[in-house]
Amino acid sequence: KIVEVDKIVEVVVLATPVPAATPVAPSGQKYGGTIKLGVVDFGTMDPALMGLSEGSAYYSELTYDNGTVMWFDGDITPWALEAWASNDTLTQYTFKVREGNRFHHGKEMKAEDIKFTFDRVLNPETASPLQGQLDFIDSITAVDDYTVTFDLKGANAFLPALMTIYHAKILPSDIDISEITSKEFGSGAFTLGEHNPAERTVMERDTNYWRQGYPFVDKVIMYYMPESTSRVEAIKSGAIDALFAPSFGALDQLADNPNVVIKEAASAGVRVVDFHTNIEPYNNKDLRKAFQYAIDRDFVREAGLFGRGSNANDHPVGINDEYYWDEQPIIKQDIPRAKAYLESYLAAAGLPAGSGFDAELHTSEFNQHLQIGLALKESVAAAGINITITKHDAPTYWEEIWMNPCCPLVSSNWGARPANEALAVQLKGGGVWNESYYSNARFDELLELASGEPDLAKRKEYFREIQEILIEDVPVLYLMHPPVILAHRNRLSDVKAHPGLSETFIENWWISE
Repeated sequence: KIVEVDKIVEVVVLATPVPAATPVAPSGQKYGGTIKLGVVDFGTMDPALMGLSEGSAYYSELTYDNGTVMWFDGDITPWALEAWASNDTLTQYTFKVREGNRFHHGKEMKAEDIKFTFDRVLNPETASPLQGQLDFIDSITAVDDYTVTFDLKGANAFLPALMTIYHAKILPSDIDISEITSKEFGSGAFTLGEHNPAERTVMERDTNYWRQGYPFVDKVIMYYMPESTSRVEAIKSGAIDALFAPSFGALDQLADNPNVVIKEAASAGVRVVDFHTNIEPYNNKDLRKAFQYAIDRDFVREAGLFGRGSNANDHPVGINDEYYWDEQPIIKQDIPRAKAYLESYLAAAGLPAGSGFDAELHTSEFNQHLQIGLALKESVAAAGINITITKHDAPTYWEEIWMNPCCPLVSSNWGARPANEALAVQLKGGGVWNESYYSNARFDELLELASGEPDLAKRKEYFREIQEILIEDVPVLYLMHPPVILAHRNRLSDVKAHPGLSETFIENWWISE
């Protein structure tokens, strides 16, 4: 028997529970075999903390479950939590835990595990990036074995969607939590086998997985290949079967290979350059505005994405998001305006007029950062901004450079998130991953107001003002929205590029030969 979860559309206010899906699977899948992935690196094994490593993201998705997941079309789909309802004021949510779902060490998942997971995320000592996004939760109660309630400090329309985030993987409540960084305790489609973070990680099919009949392959092996060219050559030769986010410059040669298939999905992910707005000189808004108007975004996107994707407009809200501000002023290169802002900064800093500005941009070869940085350097030079590029090793970039006070101008990127999630994790004051150290009381207030507003028109107005603030303040240069691209060998079937944050659904893949 094969069970495929059908997608369920998220409803913001629910008078009745969302029903559990009635699955109907496709036909013709074959079982067996091994899928080999080429990934950059592996970081922590703790789901509440991971996210700065490609390998960690895939590991946690394959071995753990979320309460809900985002389907390929953006719908919020029941997963470990098979149904939910809210009260009329959006201040309490009740979730039904899927019965019969067992963790790999044998314990059946129950309401106590949901409570344990989210209590841990909310504990400031855990230091999870998700804590700041869920700080509206007041208390969590396991009502019975399969019912859990979340009581909120105020109204919030987004809780079911927030449970899709990769930091929200469900953990069992009966473990020694100190072992979470060395052992796997998930309930996902695969169990952890051999794990050598310097070489490879092996994950094996869980024959007791709650989606009966899934997964199809016996093993998934991640091989760690820090160099982009090595990963590209490996998929061309067949040494690996799939490669996420290949360099855009390699797509033509991959497309020319008859054994390689390219899958692509439009996305609200972003490539950015961060200012550390809490320290000089980037605490000066005029300096940030000078950068903003000095950039030729078409030129930079052509260099980084080879013309794919679309320009961003100094905020992370994607153009297809329902909260995107349709009438927003689109930022374009304006060298005279950039020079005027730069002169204003120089005067305020007591520096000679016309002396220009020297900046050091810290970057790596990860996700086109270097190509984007080099194009940015060329683009802003006409405004008197002189950038020196410092390239760092990709495997250690996030731990050693990103958000380090040593490096107040850095390149970064984010996977696609809905507007409320993207804004909260990237820009909310005091957030663990607020990479620009941005602090704006009105921005934070608007986020809270939007989360608790049941009226869609009013909520859209809050998000409109948020985008207006970010375009004006420029704490981050949001440059472009790249598509999600996945390359795979043609022996794999049912492979889709997912537009979301780090979802792969490898459990759906199978080997056709």
